[in-house]
Amino acid sequence: AKSMQIPIFIVGHMTKDGTVAGPRVLEHMVDTVLYFEGEKRESYRILRAAKNRFGSTNEIGVFEMRAEGLTEVANPSEYMLEGRPEGASGSVVACSMEGTR
Repeated sequence: AKSMQIPIFIVGHMTKDGTVAGPRVLEHMVDTVLYFEGEKRESYRILRAAKNRFGSTNEIGVFEMRAEGLTEVANPSEYMLEGRPEGASGSVVACSMEGTR
């Protein structure tokens, strides 16, 4: 596949403690490890890279699950503030990092 420049997607399973199930050798033989995360009660999903040989792991993608399927959220800050109560005294948009990487 590499010599023909054909991408291959391998889908793995996350354990309850947040690690990839199975042998760690899988993570070492791939170029990118992506996590697709979301809560059952929320319509948005986050795509984050834990490993990327060809780019940054400091970026995320935010997507919304709709009746038509998954769509990109172009402005995540605006999207997260949509439910803000009318007349609220202020809002804060902040970035945080979870974990040690």
